Amino acid sequence: MRFPSLANLSRDAAAVFKRFPTLFVVVVCATALACYLVGEPSLEARVEQNLWQLLATCDLLLTLGLAAELFAASRSYTSARRWILRVSAIALCGLLYAVLHPAAYRTDVVRFGLFVFAFHHCVAIAPFIGRGNNSDFWHFNKALFLRFLTAVLYSVSLYAGLAVAIFGIEELFNLDLASKIYGQLFALVAVGFNTLFFLAGVPTIFDITPTAAHYPKGLKIFTQYVLIPLMTIYLAILLVYETKIWVEWEMPKGIVATLILGYAVFGMLSLLLIWPIRNDEDNRWVRWFSKSFYLTLIPLIILLVLAVYQRVSHYGFTEERHILMVLAIWLVAIAAYFLFFRKGDIQLIPVSLAVLALLSTFGPQSATDVSRHSQQRRLARALDTAAKGTDERSSIVTYLLEAHGLPSMQAFTSTDLDSLDREIAASNADLPPYRIAGLKRDTIFALLDVPPSGMAKGRYLTISREGRNIIPMQGYDYGYRIEPYQTDSATLTLGKNDVRISLERDSSLAVRVEMENDDAVFFDLVSLVDEIYLANKAGTLILPPDGEAGFLYPAEKMEMQGENAHFVITLLLDQVNGDFLAPHETSSRGLYVTGYLLFREK
Repeated sequence: MRFPSLANLSRDAAAVFKRFPTLFVVVVCATALACYLVGEPSLEARVEQNLWQLLATCDLLLTLGLAAELFAASRSYTSARRWILRVSAIALCGLLYAVLHPAAYRTDVVRFGLFVFAFHHCVAIAPFIGRGNNSDFWHFNKALFLRFLTAVLYSVSLYAGLAVAIFGIEELFNLDLASKIYGQLFALVAVGFNTLFFLAGVPTIFDITPTAAHYPKGLKIFTQYVLIPLMTIYLAILLVYETKIWVEWEMPKGIVATLILGYAVFGMLSLLLIWPIRNDEDNRWVRWFSKSFYLTLIPLIILLVLAVYQRVSHYGFTEERHILMVLAIWLVAIAAYFLFFRKGDIQLIPVSLAVLALLSTFGPQSATDVSRHSQQRRLARALDTAAKGTDERSSIVTYLLEAHGLPSMQAFTSTDLDSLDREIAASNADLPPYRIAGLKRDTIFALLDVPPSGMAKGRYLTISREGRNIIPMQGYDYGYRIEPYQTDSATLTLGKNDVRISLERDSSLAVRVEMENDDAVFFDLVSLVDEIYLANKAGTLILPPDGEAGFLYPAEKMEMQGENAHFVITLLLDQVNGDFLAPHETSSRGLYVTGYLLFREK
């Protein structure tokens, strides 16, 4: 192979623009966007998330657009019909960009991955929908596979060479270039050069000629001496483990599903790579391998089903478990098909995977809907049985919040969670996403009276200071923000004094301020916590206006003062949240505070 010259690259780029005009524009825009984002721009968190999602959507459009182009070319569509397909692909990906919110909901991350998976398989099958034979299908995808490997090899070589050149320039000329230049170079090569180089070599179905359709010897060597040995190792581990669990009569561990899927992937890939030589007299081992692979899948599929069933029966469906169950059913069907039909259609593999992936994105059968309904049923049972010693509420609520958002738990509270969700996001738009997620978590825990994971059994409350949006700064010289989930201690310098601030959360709740050659100032919050517990028990806590979560507490009771030789120190609590136990239950308190330490020099 010869590395392409600049003239060849220019010709290839022009050819790509002529053949795939929309894809060329998408690649250029995606490359510019990737370089911009890798350059660490100063953007609001929400804007940056939207731009990263736009970049991911460009990948969807690239694969779907390529599938549409190949489909149109295989049917010799007119220019007008091709533009209809191109605009349709752009519209569909634009709709997905508007509908999916992967930064907010974990289930949308899974959906995005399923669409990427499905659209990549669409590229493989697009020219052969309703026409073409297995031989043309195999040789077309062989050409795609080899072109992809060549593009990756060239891209790695180009990036390594340019990165070393930039490093050499820095060292030789004593330049101090920003480190982000290497990330931007990677984006330029990986997104721009690699993709355009690949597109320049995409064949058409008409390029598959008897001369071009020879079988590469390298693929046979790669399959025989790399993939099949790897499969053998996986198979040996899994069969020994399956024997072990039958002998010891125990349920399989979750990791076994990953190993089984790895074995299935390597096996399917091996069978597809050696498919053209399956009937050669010199390669009888191929026929033996094909039959033995599907036979060895049978006990492994049983093991996979047991592993998934164990987790689903105990913990319900999640998106990942739904996908595993679907793949287990698919493996059963594929193994049966190729065992009973020796001349099975290999196009069925990518077609069925693409269809299953798309079916798993939206609709009542989708991974999202099945998982949400499963966990909602678990939460309903857990809310009824929590008092009987089975408390899984925290993990279920956390899953539903992270994967599906606050509205997924509307059935368990009279508060309008959809409006509350928007209100929390809008009123705290200046906070980083993890802080907003934390506020939503604390809110739903308080509404459902569910203690977070790891909390002792008690009454979970969120207590806020009246007027907490106002901080009295007059007369103070320094301020320190106390966050609920920060480390237990921090050291800072105030003027000429080194100050160590410690938070105690175990057998008590306290804030300690220490400095050299001076007395420690200790703020004991246990009496405040006990007072709040008794007020809640008596029903005298104040509900906040406008339906906000939690309760309000008088500002004067959420403020404490102490002093030493150097400073007068005020602890101003904004919020205390956690499991409020009875006064005599002081062990394993799980309470968190938010507020400020204000320092005034003497």
